[in-house]
Amino acid sequence: APASPRTLRGRPAAPAAPEKLSEEAQESMANYQPASIQLGGYVQPQFRTRQNSPAQFDTEGFRFARARLIAQGQTRAGNLELSAFIEAELQPTFFLADGFVTLGRPLPDGGRVAFDVGQTRVPISRQNLLSDSRLAFVDKGQVATISPGRDLGGKVSFTPPKARQVRVIGGVFNGEGINNIENINEKYLYAGRVEITPIGRESQLAEGGFGGHYVTVAASGGYNKLSAGDRTEAITYLGFDIAGSYRGLSGTFEYLQAKHRFETDLDPMSLPPDFKANGFVAQLNYRLPKKLPPFRQARFEVGARLEEIDRNDTTPIVQPGDPEQSVRAITGVASFYLRSHSVKAQLAVTRFQELEDRTVTNEDARYKNDQVLLQVTYRLE
Repeated sequence: APASPRTLRGRPAAPAAPEKLSEEAQESMANYQPASIQLGGYVQPQFRTRQNSPAQFDTEGFRFARARLIAQGQTRAGNLELSAFIEAELQPTFFLADGFVTLGRPLPDGGRVAFDVGQTRVPISRQNLLSDSRLAFVDKGQVATISPGRDLGGKVSFTPPKARQVRVIGGVFNGEGINNIENINEKYLYAGRVEITPIGRESQLAEGGFGGHYVTVAASGGYNKLSAGDRTEAITYLGFDIAGSYRGLSGTFEYLQAKHRFETDLDPMSLPPDFKANGFVAQLNYRLPKKLPPFRQARFEVGARLEEIDRNDTTPIVQPGDPEQSVRAITGVASFYLRSHSVKAQLAVTRFQELEDRTVTNEDARYKNDQVLLQVTYRLE
């Protein structure tokens, strides 16, 4: 009778030798790292009271400033860092804020290079680059409203070896704005930013006294060309900012301008006049040294901010509250941080002054619109 598969002449058969992996397979297994996934987000319920006036948008009451869902995945492949980031707004309607993948690689002596592709923030204006959940005030300075915001494209961030205090960011985007999935006019938005931190190191892009001891100076610029029918609009961005923090005292100053120029192949008299939008924000905050209950982990911070915005320096406004009316805003804020920027309550009082106080028909354009904002932030990470 034939021998059993497990025996040969009454002896157990020797186990089969394991298959030898190729060098490529062994290297692939050595470089493989399972992906990690983090889910989180933040909510910012808010109450606003504002002086009533003939102008629009002065309603008061409770509202959700933001209700964001965040997902992030990370892994490695050899010396490459791979990640994906998604941030979406859930109300009043769902929309995608950020959605991009990152390919990064550490360089010797503290250097690093990373490439982002997808929908992300255009690297113009520090206020634009900040997360709404990591502000020392309830809302961003109005200078952020004349920056390009978010767009679809790609950008590269580079920190040179032996120069961790320098970071260079450059990107190319469709220039059509957030959640426009096509490049309608087949032209591009080019943007760049240079950051130098001669003192200390900024541990996280955030306002207030939680980012360590540092001073960062930066300059940014960009160029975009939009099309509308038979005309084109060329926009040139130029701005600079400085931010710092030391022993609870923190501050920021930023200036940004956007020059708009119109062109057409038809009658140039049909074009609107060229104009410049510009603004600045200057703010100072102080985090009190005393640690507060519960468990001596809470902190209290006060701050003041001065800002001015002019969205069109050429065309007069039509009525008070015109979206392009030039204004000055003076804001005071008191912040109670239970867990840094993750759990906090903030109260901001703003006094508005109309710098552009006459309409195109020479009517008085001043109106009452001072406001009080109370906001609670809870960030889950």
